[in-house]
Amino acid sequence: MAEEEPFTLIEENSHAGPHHLFNNVVDQSSAKTADQDLQYVSALRDANPDMIVTSIPANNVNLRAFAASGNATCELDTKTDSFASWRGYLAPVVRSKKGQLGEQIHFAKYHYKWNNEDFILYTVGNVQYVLKERNPSEPTLGPSKTTDILIMTAGEWQNSGLSETVLVYDGYWQRSRDLWLAVQKANWDKVILDEKMKSELTSVVDKFFDSKDVYEELGVPWKRGLIFGGEPGNGKTISIKALMHTLLFDRKEPIPTLYVRDAPANYHIRNVFTMARRLAPCMLVLEDIETIVTPQTRSYFFNEMDGLENNDGLFVVASTNFLDRLDPGLSKRPSRFDRKYIFPIPNEHERTLYCEFWRRKLKGKPSIEFPHKLCPAMAHITNGFSFAFLQECFVATLLTLARGEDDTCVLQIAQLRLHDGRNGLDQYVLWRAFKQQADALRKQIESGGDVKESFQDRHECVPMAPGHDQDPMFSAFESVQHDLSESPDTGMLPDLPYGHGKRRVVNSSAFALV
Repeated sequence: MAEEEPFTLIEENSHAGPHHLFNNVVDQSSAKTADQDLQYVSALRDANPDMIVTSIPANNVNLRAFAASGNATCELDTKTDSFASWRGYLAPVVRSKKGQLGEQIHFAKYHYKWNNEDFILYTVGNVQYVLKERNPSEPTLGPSKTTDILIMTAGEWQNSGLSETVLVYDGYWQRSRDLWLAVQKANWDKVILDEKMKSELTSVVDKFFDSKDVYEELGVPWKRGLIFGGEPGNGKTISIKALMHTLLFDRKEPIPTLYVRDAPANYHIRNVFTMARRLAPCMLVLEDIETIVTPQTRSYFFNEMDGLENNDGLFVVASTNFLDRLDPGLSKRPSRFDRKYIFPIPNEHERTLYCEFWRRKLKGKPSIEFPHKLCPAMAHITNGFSFAFLQECFVATLLTLARGEDDTCVLQIAQLRLHDGRNGLDQYVLWRAFKQQADALRKQIESGGDVKESFQDRHECVPMAPGHDQDPMFSAFESVQHDLSESPDTGMLPDLPYGHGKRRVVNSSAFALV
């Protein structure tokens, strides 16, 4: 009988499979927690003892955006870990275009390759975890020199190319390529203003940015502020666009522009000026400043404008429709805004120039007869019209004519040929239609109506920080993120809007003393 062995050898399976961080994410998200980031870093270090783990906020350096631009490759890995995201619908900018799918990734693992170096990249919410093999000379806990070089390179890339975008702040920073394209079409030739005022505005920006040495020689801060005031629709917005065009397209070295749509709290004002100082020299546009500087934020705003921090290179342009409502600290303090430009209702000469602008614009339309003598006549019957109302009058007139002979209004206009009015102007269909629209708009003016031009014109903006923008954990980082949708060949969907971000809920019992 064979002797039984006292021990039974059980061979350990050396192929247990890869570590799944997703399991840790689910575990931590399903229980009370004080800091998930520390838990994930600890789990990754335990599972990858030969690698250095580096945590990077996505709203500071976005590695996926860096790869989407062609600087690296970022291949999704669903074989060794899981994937979770939200997918949604992004409405079109204008109704004539189609919407598209958007996606917000909550968890993903990637094989990331840059500069012949391989990395493992996890994205968990708004944090990226980069894993890189540790060199013998590097500490166990890092930092990784290779990862640091990647961070610096991607960060420098994010700050490059700002001449091809307009940064917009609406509670968080975003880039607007469409607004940049709209500014490209704007120029001073399309701006109708008092000749002296227009001449001064066309030179004031260039003089400022070309005079750094003069400011330093005089020992005064290299900063300036302008206020554009006046009723809506009289040229403030188009003048701002023309200023932006000058800086972005007419200079050898383009100057970036930052546009602030809404900054309701001190935290937001801090973000605005932090970014402006970072990109200086630059132009900072504060549209409708009376909605930004409120009784709750005025003191903080004033400190940012002329406090202890260095604002060299900041050219601030603020616009308002209600100059009389501005805080005296804004409108009467030279060190903040040293010049005010008032945009009044255009006079008859300026209205004539505006009509001439439209005549040149329609010169290539043989179906529209628009002789020079109509311009002063049109200006004469539009007394009290703003440029916005004049534009509406021309647009409505052309739409009426474009509807053709079946349109009732056009038939009524055609009947007016029997009545040849003063100076023979009624023989022109354009004049008769224009008079009809001017009469209708005058009734709107007299009833207190308004046509207000919009700076944004519903230009699409791409969120730069898709998550915890207000989380103190990330408040030290400025949000700069490249437009993922500009590289459609990468197969990456654009981010869902900022409002679709997840919010972390921290169980207060996690802080209870045991």
